[in-house]
Amino acid sequence: MIRTHRWLLAALALTLAACGKPAPAVTPAIDPRPVAAPAADPAMTENAPIIVVLGDSLTAGYQLPPGNALPAVLQNNFDARDLKARFVNAGVSGDTTADGLVRYDWSVTGSNADLLVIALGANDFLNDLPPETPQKNLAAILDRAKADKLPAVLIGVAIPKGASAVDSREAAYAAIYPELAKKFDVPYYPDMLGAIAGKPALIQQDGLHPTAEGVEAIAAVIADFLAPIVVQLPE
Repeated sequence: MIRTHRWLLAALALTLAACGKPAPAVTPAIDPRPVAAPAADPAMTENAPIIVVLGDSLTAGYQLPPGNALPAVLQNNFDARDLKARFVNAGVSGDTTADGLVRYDWSVTGSNADLLVIALGANDFLNDLPPETPQKNLAAILDRAKADKLPAVLIGVAIPKGASAVDSREAAYAAIYPELAKKFDVPYYPDMLGAIAGKPALIQQDGLHPTAEGVEAIAAVIADFLAPIVVQLPE
């Protein structure tokens, strides 16, 4: 069973009343191949850029119907804005950065992606891996994307300002994303779950994963981040 760790609660901005409860066991999806998010209007996805979200349970939509997973809600958000895009859910619950790298070929290359959104790393920490491991794996994913001439963005986690007792390992994990974003010159969204920080009603009982309403809040701010990037993608 994956343990709730102080870093995840801090770094994901989930220091809520539910803190301290063990997170449920996260079982990888039976079929890790990516799934296109349903579009409200098929015309909106005709000749639209394909956006693959490579992630873990926060992307896959842990304990939620497929239509409430982050890529599906991003799809709805873009459709409502009349922005052409086709989001693909390449999230697998329990995945580490190494798992994401291993399935790059069928999750990313196999989807003919036009933009790669990378949202991985929390499970590396929960599995007590040294920070050098996710940094190396995320760099390898970014290297693959660069070799494929595939634009990429990083969705990271951040320790909230004022957080106390941040040890060196936590700080090292928090620094991975901005350092890689600078090294690879890719856009970077620092705090995936910042929109639901301090809002227990938007968090599932495990104290870690967002509810459907929480995903809506997360998608709204990530859509604001992605929209100007997507509209500049070459046709």
